This record gives sequence, C-alpha cells and structure tokens, in this order.
Amino acid sequence: MLERLADLTWRRPRLVLAVVAALAVVGVGVGHDVERHLSAAGFTDADSESERAGRALHEALGYDGTTGLIFLVRAPDGGPLETARPAVRREIDRLATTLARVPGVGKVDDPRSDPAAAGLLARDGRSLILGAHLTSPDLEVTGGEVAERARRAVRSTVLDVRMGGFAAGFNDVNDQTRKDLTNAELIAFPALAVLLLLVFRGVVAAAVPLLIGMLSILGTFLVMRVMATFVDTSVFALNIATALSLGLAVDYALLLISRYREEIERDGPSREAHRRTVVSAGRTALFSGFTVAVAMAALIVMPQRFLYSVGVAGAAVGVLSALISVLVVPSLLALLGTRINALSIRRGPDVAADSGAWHRLARGVMRRPVLVGLASAGLMLAAASPLTGTVLTGPSAEAVPPGLPSYEPNAYVAEHYPGDITGAATVLVQGSATKAQLAAFSAEIRGLEGVVGVTPFVKADGVAFTNVDLRDRPLSGASQDLVREIRALPPPGASSVLVSGNTARFIDQKESLVAHAPLVMAIIAAGTLVLLFLLTGSVLLPIKTLLMNVLTLAAALGVLVLCFQHGWIGGLVDYTGPGAIEVTSLVFLFAVTFALATDYAVLVLSRIKEQHDLGASTEDAVAVGIGRTGRIISAAALMIAVVFLAFAVSPVFFMKQMAVGMAIGVLFDATVVRGLLVPALMRMFGEWNWWAPAPLARLQRRYGLREAPSADVVTEPA
Repeated sequence: MLERLADLTWRRPRLVLAVVAALAVVGVGVGHDVERHLSAAGFTDADSESERAGRALHEALGYDGTTGLIFLVRAPDGGPLETARPAVRREIDRLATTLARVPGVGKVDDPRSDPAAAGLLARDGRSLILGAHLTSPDLEVTGGEVAERARRAVRSTVLDVRMGGFAAGFNDVNDQTRKDLTNAELIAFPALAVLLLLVFRGVVAAAVPLLIGMLSILGTFLVMRVMATFVDTSVFALNIATALSLGLAVDYALLLISRYREEIERDGPSREAHRRTVVSAGRTALFSGFTVAVAMAALIVMPQRFLYSVGVAGAAVGVLSALISVLVVPSLLALLGTRINALSIRRGPDVAADSGAWHRLARGVMRRPVLVGLASAGLMLAAASPLTGTVLTGPSAEAVPPGLPSYEPNAYVAEHYPGDITGAATVLVQGSATKAQLAAFSAEIRGLEGVVGVTPFVKADGVAFTNVDLRDRPLSGASQDLVREIRALPPPGASSVLVSGNTARFIDQKESLVAHAPLVMAIIAAGTLVLLFLLTGSVLLPIKTLLMNVLTLAAALGVLVLCFQHGWIGGLVDYTGPGAIEVTSLVFLFAVTFALATDYAVLVLSRIKEQHDLGASTEDAVAVGIGRTGRIISAAALMIAVVFLAFAVSPVFFMKQMAVGMAIGVLFDATVVRGLLVPALMRMFGEWNWWAPAPLARLQRRYGLREAPSADVVTEPA
C-alpha cells in the first residue's frame, strides 16, 4: 500500500493536491458554520435518575420543578427596592408578564403574589427574583435558546434587571467557548509559525505543518457538521478538534519532512529518497494516526454528549491528519525537491540529524538501566500521588467565570438568598401516595441532618414533588451524602421516589462515568496492544507501552491536581474556578493523554525497530532510534503543548484544566518517558523486547505493515 502511495505522490503530485484541495473546498462549504448546529456541552447521562426525574416532572407539569432562569431585580441606585411604589410595582408586573410570554417559559414565580415563592424576596428589601421554570427537560440544550430569548425580551429602563440561573450560565459558557476558539487560534497559529521556523530553519518547510493543520481542521469540521445532522453534538468538540489537528499536523509533517531531508542528504532528491520517506515515515504516521483514532473513538461509548462528541472529533482528527499528511506532504516534496529548504533563516543542526545529546543520553541510561528505571518510575509515581486526595466537581454556577453576564447575578443570589433558589434537590414521588403519607415523608426528609427546609408537596397528574433546601453548597461532599440519604428513604405508600437537582445530577454523572469507564479503558488498551503489535511484531513492547502510558497519565493528573486544586498556578493562568477537578475532564484527559503518549511511542519504536530489523543489536537500535527521533519528538511535544496552552486563555475553568492537563501529559511523555524509561526498559529486557509466540509472529508477518529497509544500520550519531 505504501509503495503504491509513494508511486502515486511521485508521479501525480498535482492530481493528489488537486483532489485534496477540492475536498477542502467541500469542507469549507459544508462545515464553515458548524458551530451554529452544535449543542451545549452535555455532561449528563439521559438514563440517570436525575434526568428521568426531570422528564417525569415535565410530563406531569409541563415545566421544570426548579427555576432554570432567574431575573434579579434591583433599584438602579443600589438602594431599597420600593415594591410598594406604583411605578415600581407596574414595572415588575410588566417584567413578569413579559417573561411568562417568552417561548420556552412554562411558569414564573413572583414572590409578591405567590406565598410559596416568598423566599424570592430578599430579607434586606433591596432585591427580588422572578424565577422562570422552563418547558424543556434539557436545560443544557434548549435552555440556552430560551435564555437568549428571555435576555432580549426582559429589559427595563426603570430597574436594574439581570439574568442568571443554570440555563443562563450554560448559555454564557457556550458563547464564551465559541470566542475561546477564535482567541486560541489567534495565539496558536503565530506561536506555531515562529516555532516551526526555528525548528525547520526555512519558511517553506515551516509552512507545511500549518497547511496540514488547516486541512485537517476543515475535514473535522465537515465530519462534525454531518454528525450534528443526526445526533446532538457538543460545541466543546470544536476546540478539542482544532487543538489536536494542529498538534498532530506538526507531528506528522515534522516526521515526514525531517525524514525526507535525511534521505536527500544521502541520495539527493531522487525517486528512491521519496519512496523511502513515504514507506518509513509515512508508515509511522499512519500507525500513529490510527492509534490516536482508536483511543479517541473509545469515548463514543460514553452517554455524555460532550464525551462522545469529542470522541468522534478526535477520531476524525487522528485519521484525517495521518491521511492528509501522507498524501499532501509527499506530493509537495515531489514538486519541491530541495526547495523544501528554500528561504532558510539560519544555520544550525537539522532536526532530522542524529542528536548527539539524545544519543549520549540513551547510552548513559542503558549503562545503569535499573537505577534510571526505578528513579524515573519513582518520579512519575511521586507526581501522581496528589491524585489520592482529588476533589471532584461538575457543572454548576461555578463554571461561569467573572465577567460573563450571569456571573454577577448568580454570585449576588448565592450571597443574599437561600440555597434552594438555584441549588435545591427536587424530590419526585410517582404513584399513589396519600396526603398524609406525603406529609410523613416530608417530615422524614426535614429530619435529616443538613436539611434547611422542605417546601409543601405539589401534586399533579399522578406525581408529587417538593424542593429541599440543602444547608451546604451544591456538589459538596455533605450535600452529596444528604441526597444519597434522601434516595435511601423508604418511599411513601405504593410509590417510587426520584431525586433531581444540581447535586443529584453530579452524583449521577460520576456514577455514569464510573460505570462506562471500564469499557472505554478496555477499548483503548485492546486497540493500543493490537496496533503496536502489528507495528513491532512484539508482545512485550505493546504491554510496556501501555504501562508507561498509565504512568504518564497518572503523573499528568497528579500535577493537574497540584496546579488547580492546590492553586500552584492559579495566578499564572488567571484561574478563578473552584479548587477541584472537573470530573468529566478526567475521562477526556485519559483518552487524549493515552492517544498522544502512544503517538510518541510509535515514533520512537518505529525507528528502533527499523534499526533492529537492519541487524543492529537492541542497545544500538535504541541509541540510534532515540538519537534520530529525540529532536523530533521534543520539538513536536513543545509545539503541541503550546497549542494546548493557547486554549488555557479560556476563562472557563474546565477548559483551562483540560488545556493545561494535555500540555503536562505530552511534556512528561516526551521527556521522562521517551528519554529515560524507554531506553532503561529496552536495555533491561534486551532481545526479549522482540519476543512473540510463534503463531502471533506468523500473524504479524502476514498482516502487519512492514517496510522495506531504507538505509544501512547506523550505530553512532552523524
């Protein structure tokens, strides 16, 4: 296959580029407005108890049991809100009437006319809240649309009116995410351009990875646009797709161009140099892209919209980046030849050259493999140790960063109003329960430690519900324990009880992630083992890679806990979020870190195996492989870390955590793992590294992608 690909890109480079360009035009035409068709983040599991409770309540009442939107009404001068004044009363009446007419609003709570909503009037008399119950059970998706309509409709020139609440916060975060994509691109592209110039030492060569990145982004946007036609797709996948596209484009273009430079130094810009580049580096890029795709595709089995959207986007990025790289880069090289080095900006060692420093490091490590291996593993485990004290958090008002419209009203309400305004636990009773039984059940709830108050049960169409005011803040450990206690209470009469609300959703979210995580891990592990076996023909190398990837992941997450939960870099990255780690981010980081760690493993192992197949000893093959790939991987890791950190400019706390976490992971893997652990373990296992049972060895020889030897064995740095 790769021989035919090399022949095609050598004989018909203009045709290949024209076809890719035509597909890019299709991508622009179909995917240019993809963000308009994407939904909100999507952190919930539709089959969870809290989501089922929300749907049942909507079916019975036609609206949600808690307020999805709140409108904070205050005097414009910050003084007392004189609700007795006719002008103020008329204006609040007008606001309430306008809010009730907004499509998607099913009920409005007004504390002046509804005794049950008396808590919406501040005790200090300086404000009141108009609460809106929405008609959609999915506050994350349609809640944002309702929030936009309400924001435009409910305005006042007489009073200070500001919108907050869960739906408003989600809408603000989604809007900010769209802005973050543009901001990150404005940072990442210029930064990458400068770094690529320094690495490639030429304008023409440096432009190629940026071109590959843009083509990959367009292709992924096309995939997401098609996906959004059939299923709800999360807007956050856009940011992830862009970051991964740029990062993998740098990896694969750097690999192909550096290998081509190496080959033309030996034989000039010949057809044979072109063939060897495609067969060797192209093979590595394809394997790497598929391993990334498998790791990311594992997220598709998760029920959360955010995760399965990222899974599809990430898998598309892996496949497209690899395919575009092995089609476009060789075609450009066939046309450019030595002009790939045109417009050189400085002299210096080529990134393709065997790095004496990396070669010497590998040799030094292999002289004391046990000591270095234990020290490196100990360092990684020490970095991972903060994981044992991780505090988790989830979607809440804390996700709204300062400066966004809903932040100030949410903060004001949290300070001046009871917690049940936005953080109540809604208890839904389904079935036949008498008034007396409901009263007894309410008394049981009220008697639990941590319950501040319980509203009277409201009955409607076979269900009854009440809102429970929790003493502790939503999502806290105490609030979670209290919700679990409520769920454990015997239901009143012949009925069943469901609990929803912010804290209940967080509990269900964690349980859903834990329930589905084993399948995700099994898919990633199996895919990694199979693909690396097909690459290397070894049973031990894939297993070692799997274990080293786990170390990389654990170390990255441990440092992430130090950075955000313990506040080590809060000021550096302007972090204003909670002192906790967003729970969905852990699953996401697991897949991405595993994918990128395997990506770098493929780059190193391919070169080591090439030398070993040419007759070098394992020790010599490792030294040359690391020497030849050391600069490439370190440069690629630095650039992909810069891309990820560009997304850390987002004020949204979980986007900041994911960006920093991905950067930490690739830097750990490119340094400690590839520079120390790989040579140490390769030296300790010796020729056993290449062992496989005879039947598996025959299977690999038949189905594994094998390359023709492209060079003589090299034992010392050039």
